[in-house]
Order: sequence, then C-alpha cells, then structure tokens
Amino acid sequence: MAPLLELPYDIQNVTPEEDKIIKKCLIGYTKPFVKCGKAGYVLPGSFKKQAEAIYNVQVRPDDIWVITYPRSGTTWTQEMVWLLENDMDFDSAKRSPLFERFPMLELTTQIPEVAFELIKINFMNLAHFQGLNQAVKCPSWKSLEDAPSPRLIKTHLPLSLLPPNLLNTAKVIYVARDPRDCMVSVYYLYKMVTRSLMRGTFAQFWEAFRRDLLPWMPIVSHANEAWEQRGHPNLHFMFYEDMLKDLPKMIRGVSAFLNRDYTDEQINKLAEHLTFSNLKKNKNVNNTAGDSEVQFIRKGEAGGWRTHFDAKMELQAEEYLNDRLRGLTLRYPTFEHDEEWSRL
Repeated sequence: MAPLLELPYDIQNVTPEEDKIIKKCLIGYTKPFVKCGKAGYVLPGSFKKQAEAIYNVQVRPDDIWVITYPRSGTTWTQEMVWLLENDMDFDSAKRSPLFERFPMLELTTQIPEVAFELIKINFMNLAHFQGLNQAVKCPSWKSLEDAPSPRLIKTHLPLSLLPPNLLNTAKVIYVARDPRDCMVSVYYLYKMVTRSLMRGTFAQFWEAFRRDLLPWMPIVSHANEAWEQRGHPNLHFMFYEDMLKDLPKMIRGVSAFLNRDYTDEQINKLAEHLTFSNLKKNKNVNNTAGDSEVQFIRKGEAGGWRTHFDAKMELQAEEYLNDRLRGLTLRYPTFEHDEEWSRL
C-alpha cells in the first residue's frame, strides 16, 4: 500500500465573525468552520480530520466523477451519466435511489455534529435523505473505497482538494451554473432539510454567499479550477444553462466523452426522461427530505434569482461577479462581465 500523501494545502479556522455569519444560516454545527487552500474553500470543521483520507482516495481508471458546486445540475448530470453508462437501463434506474447508484465522496464531513444521533433515530425522516443513514455509520469516502468497480462518484469539492492523480486517471465531468441561481437554490435546499428549525433568512444567506462564506465556496474559484483544465482529455466542462438550452446536444457531448454510442432515438428518450417534470415525479432521483413542501429538485430554470433579489442585492451580485471574474477567462453564459471592471 502506497504511503499517504501529505496535504499540499493549509486548513485554518474561519474568524469568529465569519463563523457567526455562517452559523446564522446553517444549524447544528458546533465546531468552527474552516477554510482550505489558497482560495479558502469553506467547509465544516469535521472536514479537517478527513481531508487527508479524501486526498488519498485511490482513483481507478474506470471511475467517472461528477464535480459541481451544489445546485448546479448535479442530480441532473448524475442521472444522465448513470443511464449512459448502464445501456439506458431505465427499469434498473427506477428501482434504486440515485444516491446509492452515484454516491457522494465527502457526505459524512458535511453532517452537522448534532445531527449524527438524530439521523440514527430517523428524526424528521432524515435517515432516508441522500444516503445520510449510511454516512453516519461509515465515512462516505471509506464506503467508496470499498465499492466495486466501475464507480460513479459525486463530489462538491474543487479539484485542488481532490486526489492529485484524478484527472490523469479517471474521467471527470464538471458542471457550472450562474452563481446567483446557485445561491437561491442553496437557500431552498437548506430550507427543505431543516424545515421549521431553519432560522436563516434569505438576506442572511445572501450576505454569507457574497462573502464566500457558505460550504464549498468560493464558487467562482471552484468553477475556474475546472475551466482552466477544460482542454484536458479526461475533463468535460459544461454549463447548466447550455443543458437547459439544448439537452439532447449536451447528452451527445457527454456520451462521446464517455465513448458511448447511442442512436438519436435513444438520446431523445433519455432527454425526455431527464425533463424536470419527469425528474420531479421520480422519487429515486427527487429524494426530498420527509414531507417538506420544498422539493430537492426545484424548478430547473435560469434567471430565477431575479424574483428573489432586490435592487441592492442585484447590484451587489453584479459587483461580486465582476470582481471575482477579474483576470479570468471564465465567463458565465447568463452574466455579461464588465470588461472595464477588469481593468480597474
């Protein structure tokens, strides 16, 4: 067995003020949140103990990894990839939850400290949400290490926090989405999971988001790491908005990347399966927590942030994106970057 690689990045606690901002939005965490690496990716304090094990996960040549910032079309892409890799076996896909067919690498590290025991007793039906029941029994990365090949792996971690040989060993699909829409969807995700226990307001979530203080942020750095590697033969980079615009075309692109050959009829059947109206009805994909009114799969749209942001938030979002995109070639399809801003 190869010796463990040391982490090439630092992990530091966020400041007390930053921790307070984060915990106004997220409940159940007792340890201070941490920032990882030069970009300062925010993660729960429990990540610190498992970071090295995750960095040293043994990547296999027949792995397929889907990497996203949360709420960027992850579930959509996972279901697409699973079916492309399993000969369009729709019947089997309907028999088992997506989180079992396509598990999440760092899931255990994201569970709030006070939630471990609550999940074990199935409080608010959380044990049946996204594989949490298994994740409190065995570290999610360990379950993946023990899983048979070929493995399909989901993660929200950026490339710099993942095994260093990932891109040279396995195929990786990265999906990016307009950060403003991600923020709105992240807010509703936490609202679905915590329901009546949620205390954070939309304004508080926005304040944390624009300070890059929600888990897995900063979002632009996250996407840019993959964008800069988009020419790598083992990386396929997509925008969520392009999937909305022409899903069959995007399916063909992923299929070719995975060296799969399907007819137009098969591609169109998969595209129909992947419509948001069908995914919302599919309980093995739309794995909503308990009887929450907020669905895990929401609207599947671009520009929904406009109905949530007031004029001040809209201006702050424009400033945020212009500032974070300065000096980068990354451009979101739905945001018109001010090139003058880049020269300031």
